[in-house]
Amino acid sequence: MIGKKIIDDKYITQSHAKEILGKREEVGELLYEQKTALNTMQKFTKISSEQAEEMMTRLAEEVPRIKVENIIKIIDLMAQDKEDLNVIFSKERIILTEDEITKIVDIVANYR
Repeated sequence: MIGKKIIDDKYITQSHAKEILGKREEVGELLYEQKTALNTMQKFTKISSEQAEEMMTRLAEEVPRIKVENIIKIIDLMAQDKEDLNVIFSKERIILTEDEITKIVDIVANYR
């Protein structure tokens, strides 16, 4: 990794990362860690990057108080209920209302 530097730092969903690694695999051979990550994402990521992008937009519009990092976690984990959301927000200072929890669960259920 000598001579390499970070150009951009951005949160992305697993489905988007799977798409990026898939394109990179077509160009050349992946490193061991990249192959492992791609294999894991192919097994466990069930939605496309377009669906993840739509879900991200809807979650940001419906519940504007939550951060992008938390939206990414919700999408990657496909949170099913209040307990899943409590785990995601356990270290955050934000406390979701019942209405916000219902909106989040309903949006995720549409893409399941």
